[in-house]
Amino acid sequence: MVKDNVSKQLEPRFRVLAGVVLLIFLALVARLWMLQIVQGATSMLRSINNQTARIRIAAPRGLFYDRNNQILVDSRISHNVLIAPKNIQDREKTVSTLSRILKISEEEINTKIDQAQNPNDYIIIKKNIDLETVMKLREEQFDLPDVEVDTVHLRNYRYGELAGHLFGYIREIDQKELEQLKDEGYQMGDLIGKTGLERTYEKYLRGVEGRKVFEVDIQGQRKSKPTVIEPQNGDNLHLTIDLKIQAAAEKALVEQLEYLQKNTKYKNAKSGAVVVLDPRNGDILAMVSKPGYDPNIFVGPIPTETAKYLYDRTLIPMVNRAIQGEFAPGSTFKTVTTLAALMENKATDKEHFFCNGYDPVWKNKFKCWTVGSNAGGHGRLNVIGGLKNSCNIVMAELGRRIGPNTLAKYAKLLGFGKPTGLELLPKEKSGLIPDPDWKRKHTSDKEWYPLETLHFSIGQGYLTVTPLQLAVHYAALANGGKIYQPRVVTRITSATGELRKSFKPVLVNDLKIPRETLKVVQQGLEEVVASGTAASYYRGFPLDKYPIAGKTGTAQRPPYDNTAVFASYAPADKPEIVVVVLVEQGGSGSSGASPIARKVFEAYFGLDEKAKETSPKQTAERQLVKPQSTKVAPSAAETKTGSKQENNNEAVNGPSENASTNSFN
Repeated sequence: MVKDNVSKQLEPRFRVLAGVVLLIFLALVARLWMLQIVQGATSMLRSINNQTARIRIAAPRGLFYDRNNQILVDSRISHNVLIAPKNIQDREKTVSTLSRILKISEEEINTKIDQAQNPNDYIIIKKNIDLETVMKLREEQFDLPDVEVDTVHLRNYRYGELAGHLFGYIREIDQKELEQLKDEGYQMGDLIGKTGLERTYEKYLRGVEGRKVFEVDIQGQRKSKPTVIEPQNGDNLHLTIDLKIQAAAEKALVEQLEYLQKNTKYKNAKSGAVVVLDPRNGDILAMVSKPGYDPNIFVGPIPTETAKYLYDRTLIPMVNRAIQGEFAPGSTFKTVTTLAALMENKATDKEHFFCNGYDPVWKNKFKCWTVGSNAGGHGRLNVIGGLKNSCNIVMAELGRRIGPNTLAKYAKLLGFGKPTGLELLPKEKSGLIPDPDWKRKHTSDKEWYPLETLHFSIGQGYLTVTPLQLAVHYAALANGGKIYQPRVVTRITSATGELRKSFKPVLVNDLKIPRETLKVVQQGLEEVVASGTAASYYRGFPLDKYPIAGKTGTAQRPPYDNTAVFASYAPADKPEIVVVVLVEQGGSGSSGASPIARKVFEAYFGLDEKAKETSPKQTAERQLVKPQSTKVAPSAAETKTGSKQENNNEAVNGPSENASTNSFN
């Protein structure tokens, strides 16, 4: 009876206790289910991570080949210093020793150790150490048992500054890029293409990284030899660039800039660009921009003086002037004016004009470049003579007849005012083709003045183009009116030679210019070199075998010296190569720019090699004639023979006071 009463009194308590025990059991089962089933994979991964240490192995980037399979860019062997934070036995001693040998602060080393995402994984303390430093680390290996010296592949630009803007450079990924590309496997400290081809084709060039995986104990010490997962090399780029032509163009531009600074009044001729195209398919054979830079300098720390040069706001060496420089083309644009007038039936090659040095309407406000010389003007001439002698008065009359809107329409049809489509980062500029509607929308002075049409017709005023656009235009003049998208990569292959991707020539537009119309312009351009404004700089060149068609240009850019421009192609009867040269503050197109193009033609046709085979005296005679001092005006004799050179005052009056001809926006 007593037992029954006690049992009845305790029964509720047992039930509560049993319920608590059951709840605890169920909680344990639920937690076990969560750990084993739901989080099993994660727990296993954490367990593996705690048992292994890894060293990332960067993949060698893909190679760059020129059109003749010459290697332009590859990799070289270097060494990095690494450490796994968990491995460090005596941190104070290790950091102090590394600081002394590597010549970096202890604070920098400690910061890298503290910021490690996984203490088991090796982090880079310093990159690209020299062999002397490697030897010092090995000598003190006893005191640095937890330090690794790893062999890595560093980018190597074999020819230094050659094609630096085109190739671009690589550098450590920044935070903004990391946020954008984190899903593609990038991590802080990775190298990435920043500009040029390195950036444009980054996803092909980077390859797939490998790893060294070590099994470690609880203290982080290795228990076995590493398992190595080899990296996969990046894909290779096969370029349209011709190493010989690129080198010749680079050398010619540098030498001409030095000559102009030392021997003429153009002391500020310190920058320029050269573009060489194949007019038959749009292949870029050479692209030069000066001042330039050696992409190898970005491999390691950049010295202060070098950084100061790179970011100089006057020279702007980081800008690729060939695609990002926007310049007034000067008289090289007169081909557009001539074609537009012929196509619109506003003029014929049979019609003659008269140049006494002054426009018949605007008189002193618009002059020909001959004003001030003994000649006074060009006299009686047709449109062919207008091109040959670069006559402003002929072009002004053509521009007046067709008007600014029609001139702008043809300029756009002929490839100006928009990017050419070249696949290269940073992207190319568009240039500017002005017309009355554009001025109304973009300037405070809404009215388009008749005098502005005249400046437009001779390549001045608001008009700007890039050297690449000018090359595409002259390629169209050479090939019969076909506008090709410029191409710099023909194919991409794997490290084993398998084709990844190919790039065929792209015909953007076929203008179908009537043959007889185009022949008028082509004849004028051929006479420019044979007996016109560029003739004096092509004496001794075998024009009978390799006829050249070209146009000199002198663009005014107050308060700076004139920009020298020369656009050309050869052989004139069966064009294979287009050469466009621009020299900022270089004076006239004839003396400042055309000698550079001549050297490129000599390299292309092998005339430079033939010169080397002759005697020293003959070699000297066959070398490029040094540009003469810029003349104020041609002599009377030159005027009579038609061999006068274009004066740097080609458009004496210059653009209207509202016009903008800045090289860069």
